[in-house]
Amino acid sequence: MERTSKEILRKIDVQRKVLGMSQKEFSLKMKNGPQWLTKVKQDGREFKVNSWVKAAEVLGVNPCSLLPDDIIENLNNENIEDAIKILTKKGFRIILEESEQKKSIGDDKG
Repeated sequence: MERTSKEILRKIDVQRKVLGMSQKEFSLKMKNGPQWLTKVKQDGREFKVNSWVKAAEVLGVNPCSLLPDDIIENLNNENIEDAIKILTKKGFRIILEESEQKKSIGDDKG
């Protein structure tokens, strides 16, 4: 598993524990099976962008706060689209999934 994905998972665990949320509760709030988070960690899967953003929403934090500290220093207060552009330019592999809700970016701004 890529270092960035590991660090995101570590920060998710810290925030999840602060909120008193079990891995099972977190997985279910992510709208996945109860063992999803455990499997992601065990299988060494890369953490996908949609999961990263959803995890931040579930935990009530800014998605950028779940990134490794060295990356956060370079992002400051960027919005999510700019953060993804910056990460991509830095050579991080960004995995995007098609959303079931096909919202356009403009829908979120209006």
